[in-house]
Amino acid sequence: MKYSFYLLLFLFTFSLSAQEKGGGMEFVEKPFEELLAQAKAEDKVIFIDAYTTWCGPCKMMAAKIFPDATVGTVYNERFINAKFDMEKGEGPALARRYNVVAYPTYLFVDGNGDIVHKGLGYIPQDKFLALADVAVSDNNLGALNARYKAGERSPEFVKMYAQTLTDVYEQERAGEVISVYLDSEKDWSSPEIMTMILDNPGEPGDKRMIYLVEHADAAIKTAGSASYMMTMQRSLITKYMRDAGVRALPPAEKMETVYTKWAAPIRGRLMAHYGMLHAEQSRDMDAYVPAALAYFNAYPSEDAYELDKAAWSIFENSEDMAALKVALTWAIKSVELEESYNSLDTLARLYDKVGNRAKAVETAKKAIVIAKEAGVPYEDTEELLKEK
Repeated sequence: MKYSFYLLLFLFTFSLSAQEKGGGMEFVEKPFEELLAQAKAEDKVIFIDAYTTWCGPCKMMAAKIFPDATVGTVYNERFINAKFDMEKGEGPALARRYNVVAYPTYLFVDGNGDIVHKGLGYIPQDKFLALADVAVSDNNLGALNARYKAGERSPEFVKMYAQTLTDVYEQERAGEVISVYLDSEKDWSSPEIMTMILDNPGEPGDKRMIYLVEHADAAIKTAGSASYMMTMQRSLITKYMRDAGVRALPPAEKMETVYTKWAAPIRGRLMAHYGMLHAEQSRDMDAYVPAALAYFNAYPSEDAYELDKAAWSIFENSEDMAALKVALTWAIKSVELEESYNSLDTLARLYDKVGNRAKAVETAKKAIVIAKEAGVPYEDTEELLKEK
């Protein structure tokens, strides 16, 4: 039997509607108070995409993540999904109520209007699904708040709680939690406590920052030199910018004054590192190459990531054979410390650039094997295998 035109049209429309309905997240358009009432009635949590119209990551989430079928299945089943422009309608009041200061922020709110969990920024599909899992788990922000209020203070719990607060952009609260905990501890030298301090170092002059300055070697051993140096630089550069009322990276002589006042024992290392950092951030690679060579000559690194990053930068931006050969030694050491696709790829490219084709091909093949195992794209590395 043949369907009539109108029946076909109906079936097509219904099918399309069903695909759209099951094809991604469904957002409810209601006033916030009505959402709270619905959440109470259905015993569900509200997911709120707190966005702005000018926010790039907000647009990426709306285009790439929210329409995903798997994301839709999970979020539609578990939550009442809503969107609020933080600059219109109820948005500004919600931003004040829930301390939304960056976009996009994701709020998980219960029927009483209390925060259950939060997320921030562009989040890939797998991590966005993981965020949903945490939001309904015993480790969500609301549950951790309750456990802390009830008096739980084990180092493992405090670390997890502070990290969660940091992840959801509540650094001030994270700092308070860590500060209270550290005041109760006489010995801060354990890797657990050192990591906690590095994650939330506070401002220059705080006890935590003073400790990191005075125990630089131990902190570097715990976190690696790349993480340690960037932790210190962020705190000190932010201090200068806030006090000076500027937003651009200052010249080195300005930072030397800051280092002398707040971090004198490691001033030399900070200055050498800042020369490299400033050149990189300014995209001045003519200055970056000699700065990187000077820094690593003065402060040899045992950090695989730091070495690989610097070696790659010189590979990309220098044709000087002497500099390339030094970068090659960094790349070799990076692979020795931690063999990964990225480090092997950098090493292969440097071998190729200094003219050692046999080593370049051998290393590229190793990188490709690791990439295949990890499911990482490796097409660019394959180019090294082609005859020139």
